[in-house]
Amino acid sequence: MADDLVKRVQAHPAYQELKRRRGRARLGFFLVMCVIYFGFILTLAFRSEVFAAPLYSGATITVGIVVAVLVAISAMVLIAGYVYLSGKKFDPLLEIIVRDVK
Repeated sequence: MADDLVKRVQAHPAYQELKRRRGRARLGFFLVMCVIYFGFILTLAFRSEVFAAPLYSGATITVGIVVAVLVAISAMVLIAGYVYLSGKKFDPLLEIIVRDVK
């Protein structure tokens, strides 16, 4: 019975659409996070003097601290974006699949 249910779900057109949308969203969020994170790491590795500079003349906080906080905030924004996308785009497709397969 479980195998039959799995096959019916996998054959459902909405499931195929859900897989396609989730895959594209995951890839997009992954690539954006990689650009942000690796941009930070590569700048730190090869141009560390940029991060060592004070934020403004006489400041005790450096550019690196601000950028590191922005990297962390960008991760939270991306997570919130995925949660929003999941609720608005993926959950309705999931509801259609559950309704049709029962």
